[in-house]
Amino acid sequence: MAVKDRSVTSRTVAQHIESVTHHSVSARTIQRRLQQSGLSARRPLLGLPLTQNHRRLRRQWYDKIRM
Repeated sequence: MAVKDRSVTSRTVAQHIESVTHHSVSARTIQRRLQQSGLSARRPLLGLPLTQNHRRLRRQWYDKIRM
């Protein structure tokens, strides 16, 4: 689950394991095991980085609607 979807939280993995095996596992244990395996969480970018062209076009758009 964590290998296929790197954005899934350790708490979600723990809940999934508990629902499948009916044994509780702490989220911290999941975090440690993933870290030992070399996996880490990947958070999505808040926004795409803007190129110079994007900035220029955005500035032109803002100047037009500001008037």
